[in-house]
Amino acid sequence: MKIAHVVSTYPPYQGGMGNVAREYVERLRVRGHRVHVFTPRYRNVPDDPKYVHRIPSPVHFGNAGLVPSLYWRLKGFDIVHLHYPFFGGAEPVVVRKAIRPDQGLVMTYHMDAVAQGLKGALFEAHRRVLFPWLINRADRILVSTKEYAATSALAEHAEAMNRLEIHPFGIDLEKFHPGDEPELKSVQNLDQGQPVLIFVGGLDPAHHFKGLSVLIEALAGLKQYPWTILIIGQGSLKETYEAQVTALGLADRFRFLGSVSDEELPKYFRAADIHCFPSTARAEAFGLVALEAAASGLPSIASDLPGVSSVVLDGQTGLLVPPNNVAELKKAILLLLEQVDLRERLGQAARARAQADFAWEPLISKLEQTYRSVAQSKQKE
Repeated sequence: MKIAHVVSTYPPYQGGMGNVAREYVERLRVRGHRVHVFTPRYRNVPDDPKYVHRIPSPVHFGNAGLVPSLYWRLKGFDIVHLHYPFFGGAEPVVVRKAIRPDQGLVMTYHMDAVAQGLKGALFEAHRRVLFPWLINRADRILVSTKEYAATSALAEHAEAMNRLEIHPFGIDLEKFHPGDEPELKSVQNLDQGQPVLIFVGGLDPAHHFKGLSVLIEALAGLKQYPWTILIIGQGSLKETYEAQVTALGLADRFRFLGSVSDEELPKYFRAADIHCFPSTARAEAFGLVALEAAASGLPSIASDLPGVSSVVLDGQTGLLVPPNNVAELKKAILLLLEQVDLRERLGQAARARAQADFAWEPLISKLEQTYRSVAQSKQKE
């Protein structure tokens, strides 16, 4: 099949939506499908393969980009797979669908768009005015978890729920696996007998909901205990977080490592003992990093949010705490710092569940079945 993936961001930009799109694209191409990516050109990426098309965007704001040329660029594809939200990109896709209903449209609904102030008001207007028009034209709507879908904007539209399919995201179990990294620990000057925590997430305004400031406050209350934390991520807020850490007297406990390559990231998980995932808002709808940690044999301490709670099972593969609750987050961290047997048991269970439920190959086979079903239905119309 000839398949187009339309997504607002794509690697090397660090973000879950783009990473999922890349996994789909690369794994489908291995299976012989002709798959192309269409994404706004926020900057030039010289080493892109020929099937990644970065489209000029006359207007863009944050991760939203107006790309009207998508309408004609999508000509000739059997299936268009839209990753939503994509403000400025979803609209030309659906205009094309309205005019050419014979082209299959699959939409992955990654998350509700949530923001404050003017941006939040614009999101709300979009949800009320344009969103019903968008979802009513999708042949299939894919979500990563049933729990998130039931509490999302989708739940307001019964007709959309009738076309819903659950498609969890997967993890590369060969790339992310348990182990030890003595060389990395030596380079980072990590005490072999001291617990190592890890946080992975963007440090830019688009990822403000990752909750790093909440985690810093929680760790400030645990100064008397031995621990070190690795902070992996880059963005314009990095200096703000570093200043917060310094003001709290924690500079010697934090390692702000900036961006880490895809090849190196698994090593950092293997060098750690506990993964911290303190997201504060519904924009965190699944938690790929929690899945990476699980595959690496680490328990996650995560916020109890719809979607996230389907990836991190409380008391089984990690611990869940209320979002934005410094006291409860601190309590959960202390529990795993002190109870080594518990964190090892949770980590082993996390790895086993990743193997059982989140291996990529069965999930890609399920996606292929969805594509074929949509394509066959278009042939019958």
